[in-house]
Amino acid sequence: MPTKWPEKRRLIGTKIQRLDGPAKATGKAKYSFDINRPGMLHGKILRCPHAHAKIKSVDITTAEKMPGVRAVILLNNPQPGKELNYAGDEVAALAADTEEHALDALQAIKVEYEVLDHLVREEDALKNPDKKTVAGNQPSNVNPAQTFNQGDVAAAYAKSDAVVEGTYGAPVITHQCLESHGLVAEWDADGGLTVWASTQATTTVARDLATRFRVAANKVKCITHYMGGGFGSKFNAYIEGFAAAELAQKAKAPVKLMLDRAEEVTTAGNRPSVYGTVKIAGNKDGSLTAFEVDCNGSTGTAGGATVNFNGLPYVYVVPNVKRKNTPVRLNTGGARAMRAPGHPQSCILTEFAVDDLAAKLGIDPLIIRRKNLPANDPAAKARDPIAFASRRNDIYNEQLDIAVKLSGWKENWHAPGRGPGAGPVKHGLGMGIHTWGGAASQLNQCTVIINRDGSVTAETSSQDLGTGLRTLAALIVADILGLETGDIVTKVGESNLGASTGSGGSTTTPNQAPAALRGALGAREDLFKKVGPRVGADPENLTIEPGKVVDKKSGQSWAWKEFCARLGMDEVRFRGDWSAQLASQAENANVSSAQVGGVQTAEVLVDTETGVVLVKHVVAVQDCGLVVNRLTCESQLAGGVIGGVNYALFEERIMDRATGRQVNPDMEFYKLGGLRDMPKITLHLMDMPERGVIGIGEPATVSTAAVIGNAVFNAIGVRVPVLPLTPKHVLDALEPKGGKA
Repeated sequence: MPTKWPEKRRLIGTKIQRLDGPAKATGKAKYSFDINRPGMLHGKILRCPHAHAKIKSVDITTAEKMPGVRAVILLNNPQPGKELNYAGDEVAALAADTEEHALDALQAIKVEYEVLDHLVREEDALKNPDKKTVAGNQPSNVNPAQTFNQGDVAAAYAKSDAVVEGTYGAPVITHQCLESHGLVAEWDADGGLTVWASTQATTTVARDLATRFRVAANKVKCITHYMGGGFGSKFNAYIEGFAAAELAQKAKAPVKLMLDRAEEVTTAGNRPSVYGTVKIAGNKDGSLTAFEVDCNGSTGTAGGATVNFNGLPYVYVVPNVKRKNTPVRLNTGGARAMRAPGHPQSCILTEFAVDDLAAKLGIDPLIIRRKNLPANDPAAKARDPIAFASRRNDIYNEQLDIAVKLSGWKENWHAPGRGPGAGPVKHGLGMGIHTWGGAASQLNQCTVIINRDGSVTAETSSQDLGTGLRTLAALIVADILGLETGDIVTKVGESNLGASTGSGGSTTTPNQAPAALRGALGAREDLFKKVGPRVGADPENLTIEPGKVVDKKSGQSWAWKEFCARLGMDEVRFRGDWSAQLASQAENANVSSAQVGGVQTAEVLVDTETGVVLVKHVVAVQDCGLVVNRLTCESQLAGGVIGGVNYALFEERIMDRATGRQVNPDMEFYKLGGLRDMPKITLHLMDMPERGVIGIGEPATVSTAAVIGNAVFNAIGVRVPVLPLTPKHVLDALEPKGGKA
């Protein structure tokens, strides 16, 4: 079925209030934490208190006899000699009739440990490159470096007008999902399993559990009607999900196992750190001639990417490049995807260096940004003239123009440390650019059902993370069928409602919006075929106008419910499919697309006596493709900026060298910004309907921290090299200048 977005869009692209807003505001919405099944037990996990240890023995016999305990299991095969790699590694789990009984029983599990050496900070591992404190095939905690060379950086340095070297960094930040990881598991008498999970991927969790317990896929169901934050950390069942299901199976009763706050922070994933020395060279005309980076970072107990390595320097085109990235393994919880994995770190390393070079050259950094943007790709243009690569240079330059205007850049930007006023509070402006993919992926489905009473249902297994999927599906179906958004019943977040992928990589909208479109178009066509002959109309002549069906030839019309009533005992049910494969077909060109660009600016005030940074204003200009719901699109962009403000100013995982434990695994000392910490946010959505839908959940968070860092540099004239931009870090940077900007 060839697919196109309607040329005249009545609802698509407008601001539509969230359909689930009232349910959330009134508490009617039920999250996994709110699920309480009859006879339900409470699950808890016993975790290793040491950063690195071997198990010598485990004894659960006393715990099994504790009051209220119904089941105790061992996790991760904790046999004698088993190595545990961080404080929080799982040892055992149990289920009891109350949380209090479960916590008491955990203390009765007797574990004898052999405590081993640990390393929990990147610099300590790098100083001991031969030391191994994490299990695995690598000979030490320091993994082999990735390297890349292009051109001749040394020769470029010699010929450039200026060369700058700086060391920059950002710490590990942890997932702080307000609803922690976990699920409620319940087995039925026929061996079927239902779980109510806090997840970004209902079908994946169901598949994980079916595989683990060797149950037929159609006997496992995952339900996620509402979910309180995931940001990339909730794609699988994980050990807590397996534990809950196993405990429920053993106890023959439902079990709820949701992580507590400390577990959520220490074990449920994080964004890797990055620390690097960047040497950058350029000329007074703004051209970049060389970029050299030697960076490292940690993903915790495992290896893996810490930056978008192939994208350094980030976005900008530089002829001579030399890069080295060294992943460092530590005795800490492992990394998981976090909103735009690898991009914020790469943006920091690049954008900090760009502004430092501009300062040495004595030019506005805007000049460098314009001069070194990637060119429009002629090969891409030949294939698809409206694709991002075909006109990326034009898009970025237009975005820069808009950002300059909205931020008052020409009027307010000044040389670093040279702002107006003589008092201790300094004003600064910063800028940065970013990109992201956001393409359709594997098969996603949305089924549209029309009943004889005129009611319409749209259903999909894909989950609404709070990003507005319910509303998105409803408004698309309503637009195609001439109805209002509130007329559509949406059923989402149940794994048996067709195929869907996890909500990650900004892929939900480019997957689900076309699926809803195709479902609605197919349902409309089937409705016309079934009812047209019954009202004496050729289905080919039928069309839909708001609230009615019209015969274009005769001019006769029927109210929507009147027309649907002619279905009699029939039902219209059409499943819309979408995937990257379908998106690539010529007949479906630009229904969904990929790759976006964005530009941000930040205005800050820095108190040089206290070191406090206040972000006054952030401008976010974002290429969005086809905007489906302008209200939720704006919400996504603003949310990305807020996440970036937290990254810039507050968030930091702090590890204690001596104990190997995180000292701030909570919401008191792991600081997040409040309402008064947030700036005015000005959003500009570049609506490009000709490009089709593109994911927008992640790009707006990429450059915010780098932009704020550059604004602080502009305000005080010295670089605060490492995030977060706390008062201590600001004052430390000012100290060589006598504490003055």
